Amino acid sequence: MAQRGASASEKMDELRFSPRASASKLRVSNVAGTSMRIAGALRLRRRSLWALLWFAFAAPVPAAHATTLAQAVATARTFDSAISAARHGERAGAQKRWEGLAGLLPKVQLEGSYTRQDQPSAAYAAGVRRHYYAVTLTQPLFDLSRYADYQRGVARAGGAEVDLATAQQQLVSNVSDAFFEILYQREVLQAARAAKETFGKQLEQARLALKIGDGTRTDVDEAQANYDDAQAREIGAVNDLDVADGAFERLTGLRAADIDPLAGVCRPPPPMAELEQTLARAEQDNLEVRAAVFQLDEAQADISTARAGHLPVVNLQGSYGSNWSRAQNSNMLDELFGTTSKTRTSMIGVTVTIPLFSGGGAVATSREAYSRRAQRRDLLEDARRRARQDARAAFLGIVNGAAKLKAQQRAVESAHSRVESTHYGREVGLRTNVDELTAQQKYFEAVRDLADARFRYITARLKLSAVLGTIAQDDLNEFGCLTAG
Repeated sequence: MAQRGASASEKMDELRFSPRASASKLRVSNVAGTSMRIAGALRLRRRSLWALLWFAFAAPVPAAHATTLAQAVATARTFDSAISAARHGERAGAQKRWEGLAGLLPKVQLEGSYTRQDQPSAAYAAGVRRHYYAVTLTQPLFDLSRYADYQRGVARAGGAEVDLATAQQQLVSNVSDAFFEILYQREVLQAARAAKETFGKQLEQARLALKIGDGTRTDVDEAQANYDDAQAREIGAVNDLDVADGAFERLTGLRAADIDPLAGVCRPPPPMAELEQTLARAEQDNLEVRAAVFQLDEAQADISTARAGHLPVVNLQGSYGSNWSRAQNSNMLDELFGTTSKTRTSMIGVTVTIPLFSGGGAVATSREAYSRRAQRRDLLEDARRRARQDARAAFLGIVNGAAKLKAQQRAVESAHSRVESTHYGREVGLRTNVDELTAQQKYFEAVRDLADARFRYITARLKLSAVLGTIAQDDLNEFGCLTAG
C-alpha cells in the first residue's frame, strides 16, 4: 500500500501521464486496507484480490511494434484513397496554367493534300494529279480574352495546389484525431474498469458485512448502484474505443493495437506568439483564405473575358505553300491549256476583328462577371474572419488548456488524498461506506477528466498549426518520441 506521507510532487509524477498507475494505486489502497469491523476471512480475501489486481493492471505491456503519430500520418498519405484523388486533381489542375499560356503563343499548322482526277472523255488530256501543302503561322497581337484565359489558368492551378494542401492537412487532422481519440478512449476504458473492480470489491464487502451483521442494507444498495454505473460506463467505453479503432484503421490501414500510450511530449512547446500576431498570420496563411484569394483572381479573369467582348482582336498571320499539278501522258495540248503547273505562294499580314453587336450578350456577361467578383470578395472576407475566429479559439485552447491540465492534475491528486482520508475516516467511524464510495467515484471522474484535458490540450496545439496552414513533420514528431511503460 502506498505511503500516506509521500510528497505531493511524487504523487503528481505518478498521476501526470500514467492514469494506469493512478488507478492501480487506488485499487491497491482499497484492496490492502482492512476494515476493523469485518472478520478475518474477509481480510484474507482482500489480500488475495490485492495481488491479483496488482499483476493484472499495474504492469504495462508495451506493444511489440509501436506506432507513432508521425508514422501513422506517413502511412495514411500512401494508403488513403482521398489523398490519392487529391494528388491527381492537383496534377490535372496544374495543367490549366499551361493551357492558358498556350493561347498567347504562336500556332503553326501544316496542311497538305493529294488528289487524282481522271478525264476519260476529254480528247486533249488524260488524268491529272495535284499536290498541295502549306504552312500557316498565327500569332495573337492583341486578344484580351486569351490573356484572361492565361490569368484564369494561373488562378486555377494555384487553387489546385491549395486544394491538395487542404486535403493533406485534413488527412493529418483526421489521423491525429483518430490517434488521440484511441489514447483517450483507452484511458476512459481503463478508468471504467478500475472503477468496476473497486466497486465490485466494495459490493462484496458490503454484502459480507451485512451477512455478519456489521453493515446495512443501504450500504449494499449504494455499492450495487455504483457497480452497475461503472459496468455501464465500461460497456460504453468499449464501444467508443472500437469505433475509434475502426476510424484509425480505415485512414491508415494500421492496427490500432500497436499504438502506445503517450508519456508526454519530446520537448517543451515553442514560445507562443502574441495573439494579434497569430490572428494576422491566420488571415494571410490560412488555406481557406488562400483558396478564396485564387477564386477572386479567377473572378477577375472572368471580367477580363467579358470586357474582351467589346474590344478588337488583332492577329499576325503568315503562310507559305506550294501547289503542283501534273497531267499523266502530257502532250502539247496539256502544256497549252495549263494542266501541268507548279506555283509557290507566301503571305504575311495582320487581321483585325472588331465586334459590332452581339445581341446584348456581352453586356450581360460583363454584369454577371462583376457580380461574381463582388461575391468572391465577400467570401474572401468571410474566410478571413473565420480564420481569425478559429485561430483565436485554438490559441485560447492552448493557453487555457495548459492551465486546465495543471489544475486537473491537482484535482486528481486531491481526489486520491480524499479517498485515503475517507477510507481512514470510515475505519475510525467518522465516515460512512457511502462517503467512501462517493470519494472513489469522484476520483475516477477526476482521472477521466484529466485524460480529457490532456488530449484537448494536444489537439488544440495541432489545430492552431492547422489554422495557420503550417502543420509540419516536426509538429507530429513532437508527440511521438516518448511512450508510457
